[in-house]
Amino acid sequence: MSIVLTDEIRNMHFPKPLKAEEMKYYTEHFALAVLRYCFDCYDSWQAADAPDLQSEDGLAGIEVTELAISLNKAIVGDCLHFWETGDVRYKNKAVYRGARAGEEFYILPSVDSNDELAALETIFRKKLSKLSTYKKRGINTFGLVMVMDGMPLPATAENWAEVVRVLQSDAEEKYDKVFFAYSSALSYYNTATDTTTNYAIDRDDYDALERYARYMAENK
Repeated sequence: MSIVLTDEIRNMHFPKPLKAEEMKYYTEHFALAVLRYCFDCYDSWQAADAPDLQSEDGLAGIEVTELAISLNKAIVGDCLHFWETGDVRYKNKAVYRGARAGEEFYILPSVDSNDELAALETIFRKKLSKLSTYKKRGINTFGLVMVMDGMPLPATAENWAEVVRVLQSDAEEKYDKVFFAYSSALSYYNTATDTTTNYAIDRDDYDALERYARYMAENK
């Protein structure tokens, strides 16, 4: 672990929800924090742009993306806008989409593992199609972190790497490393060795990583 989760980080309190336009930066900083939590080699990496995370020498890069079902992502956006503006029309949109929403909470409609894996496939295909553009910039190794808010269903956690393996099998350009981060673990698929390794994340540490990412996103 190369990130130090101090008491100051663990005790951070945020009186308001994160603004919708800050979500992208939050996800990137959270991904980097999780990588530093599980590995020592990302200590000198920085959040940047195109790709989202970059090594100090610029020879390695990692893209970061949310793993969310499109309907649920729209619901989260509605709730964030509702909390930020107080405009009840956004809350009504979320409810219309099948969620339960209140002043400080939302409950997404239920999904199954097929829904989650289909969303993962869609997102990964989109990211894979852009990989050749990045590699033309001289980046030697390239990775992807997919971040899910919460826990995937067991079948999703078990089979996600197989979806990546199949999609990359015929691709001209491939990611060297693919990560799947969620609320209890970081799952790592190594393309070269065709192996998957899971790294457990302590619940209290996970909460601290979220607070750290929130602070970084708001103070970028």
